[in-house]
Amino acid sequence: MDRHTKIKKAIDDLSSSDAKTALKLIMIQLDSAGNNDDAKAELYNSLKELSDGLLDTEGQRPVWEPDEGASHVHIAFGESVAGSLKLAIKQLGHADSHKIVTFGDFFSIGPLWRLHEEEGRARREEWLKDRINNHFSDAEEAEAETDHRHLLEQLERIPAQAAIVVWVTNSAYEQAGLRYALHLLSFKPNNVFIFNVGAACERRFNQIDRRIDYRHSGEIPTEHLKAVFDEKEAGGSLSNQTRKQLEQEWLELAESKEGLRIWDGENIVSVDENYFDSYLLETVEKLHSYKGNDDFIKAARVIGEALGYCEQHVGDGYFEYRLRHLVYNGDLEIKGVPRAMRYYSVKRKR
Repeated sequence: MDRHTKIKKAIDDLSSSDAKTALKLIMIQLDSAGNNDDAKAELYNSLKELSDGLLDTEGQRPVWEPDEGASHVHIAFGESVAGSLKLAIKQLGHADSHKIVTFGDFFSIGPLWRLHEEEGRARREEWLKDRINNHFSDAEEAEAETDHRHLLEQLERIPAQAAIVVWVTNSAYEQAGLRYALHLLSFKPNNVFIFNVGAACERRFNQIDRRIDYRHSGEIPTEHLKAVFDEKEAGGSLSNQTRKQLEQEWLELAESKEGLRIWDGENIVSVDENYFDSYLLETVEKLHSYKGNDDFIKAARVIGEALGYCEQHVGDGYFEYRLRHLVYNGDLEIKGVPRAMRYYSVKRKR
C-alpha cells in the first residue's frame, strides 16, 4: 500500500470525535506559530508526529500510553497541552519512560454531578447537547463512554513505580480536572506531584515590561514546557492528607448541578450560567464603539473579542451559547441563523 493510500485509509478510519480533536490541535498550533521561525519548525515536528501516529498500522498500543517501563506518567487536561508535552518529552529524550494520559473533558462548563458515574456522564452530555453548538451527536456520545472506559484502563495500567505528575494552571478547568483525576486515582499508591506549570512559566519568563498570565496549559508553548520540565517534582509529592482532601473536594463538586465554574484565585467557585452575560453585552457595546455605528457584528467577532480579554477559560462554545441566550432573551437583535457562530451577526437592541 503506497503512502497516499495509507493516508486516505487512516483518515477514513478516524471517528468523528478523533478527527475533530486532530483538527483542533492543528489549528491551535498553526495559530500559535504565527511568524516565529522556531515555532514553525516546532509545528512541523508536532504535525509530523501526529501524521506518523495516524499511519501506525501495527495495531500496537500507542507509544504514549502507560506501560510497565514507565518511570513517570503525566496527566494533561486537553489535547493541546498533551500534544505540546509529548513533543517536549520527545525532544528531551524521555519518550521511552515518560507516558501521558489525557483528560479530554472541559471541566469549567457543564454540570459535574456524579461525573464518575455513568448516570452523571449521561446527564452532562444531555446538558452540553442542549446548549453547545457542534457538540456530540448520539453516535459520538456512545464513543465518549468508550473513551471513558479507555481512560480508566490507562489509569489502571500505571505501574507501581511510576511517579504521577498532574499538570495544571490556576483555572477552574484544570483545578476541577485535577480533583477528578485524583478521585479516579484513589486506588493507586503511587507518588503524585501537582505541577502548576502556568505559575512556573510566569516566574521564569515574565518580565516587568512583558507579562503573560496563562489561563490554561494549552496556551504554553513547547519550548517553555521544556524549560521548566525539571521543576515538575520540586514541590514534593502529595501527602496522604492532601490527597484525601482533594479527593473529598471532588466529591463535593460532584454533588453540584451548576453549569459553570470560575477560579477566584484560590478556589473553584460554581456560578450561575448567566455569569458572563453582562460581559458579553459590554463586549458588543465596545465593538459598536470601535466601529462608530450600531450595525450588526459577526458573532464570531464578538466571541473572539470576549475570549481575548476574559481572565477565565470557559471556551468559545460557552460564550456562543450565552450569546444566543441574549438573543432569545431580547437583549440582542440577530441577523442570520444561529447554527454556528460564523452564520449570524448581532447588535444591541435599542
